[in-house]
Formats: sequence, structure tokens, C-alpha cells
Amino acid sequence: RQLPACLVSFTSDRGRELFRQALDEGTADAYFTLAGCFATQEEPAFCGLSTLSIALNALEVDPLRVWKGLWRWFSDDMLDCCRSLEDVRRNGITLSEFACIARCNGLEETTVFADESASLEQFERDIQRVCSGKGEIFTISYSRSVLQQTGSGHFSPVGAYCASERMVLVLDVARFKYPIYWVPLELLWDSLKPADPATGKSRGYSILT
Repeated sequence: RQLPACLVSFTSDRGRELFRQALDEGTADAYFTLAGCFATQEEPAFCGLSTLSIALNALEVDPLRVWKGLWRWFSDDMLDCCRSLEDVRRNGITLSEFACIARCNGLEETTVFADESASLEQFERDIQRVCSGKGEIFTISYSRSVLQQTGSGHFSPVGAYCASERMVLVLDVARFKYPIYWVPLELLWDSLKPADPATGKSRGYSILT
């Protein structure tokens, strides 16, 4: 699908310039942590599981079991705790379930719901810190409709932050639908606020280590 006008394609001239600025500012380290493990979600409702499998592989967590052959590697369908895969195929997962699956696969997580004590300022500080360091992954649970995209709730990791332009790079795991794109910080924050119909709580973000 074509990106809405409020978003900037990563591969456009403007998108490349934003990435150069983020590199100069030191807030694109997260991109290089994620790039080698970035993948497309394996099922239409597996955005949360795919975001987690990318993070687990990027952080070099040992799955303690074989994927295929002799190789130990996370795939979406290995993340079968907290909810059955059949349930996830039908309905996806909530932010609380995302945190649960992260923990039971060896990650530590700090999860923030946008309607609780969080603020735009904290959101920006957390993104800037994670994107400028190593050993952490910043993931978001957001409403596509706020970004003028089709669909509803979605999960994806964040790859970089251009502080001078206040633009966030979203590595959209539904690569069959949208490319990687830059989104204004405040608009992305607003996309975390709508309630998830499954829980009545807002969406939000998780920092994984």
C-alpha cells in the first residue's frame, strides 16, 4: 500500500536524509542491532510475535531448543507461551500478553501504557536512549488508524530517532503491506493512546533487554 502523506518512506530522499541526521546524532545504533534479524511477520495476526522474535534474535537470546537442522534461532511459531498459537492467529496479542511472552522467553521488559503515568517527554527520552545504545530494543503497540493507515492495532520495533526533526523510524513487520517509514514523534505518541478493544486499556511501548 502507499504510505499516507504524514509518513516518510525510509528509502525516499527525505527518508535517507533523516537517517543520515540520526547517524550524525548517534541515535541510529538500534537500526544496526535490528537490521540483521529484521523479518516479515509469518501470519496476518503475528505482528506481536514477529516483533518479539526479531528482538530475541537481535539480542542473541538462546531459545534453548532447535529451530531447524542444528540451528537454534527464534521464529514466530516458537513463541507459544501465554496464549496458544491458534488463538493468536485469530486475534493477535495484547500489550500485556506481549510482555508475558517476552519474559517467558528470557527477556526482561519494561512496559509502559500510554494512558497511565507516561508522557510524551518520557516517551522521547526512552526512544532517544534506546536508539543511541546497545543491548535494548524499543517496541511499540500502536493504532494504525491514527497514522492514517488501514488496519487497527499493530506491533513493530523502532530502529532510529532523528532528534533534530523529532522523527521516529518504525520497522514495520508487515512488510507485505507497508515499507519501513519515519513518523513524527507526537503523531506516534498519539497512536499509542487509543484503547485496545480486547482490554479496554491503551496501547503503549515495551523496552526489551
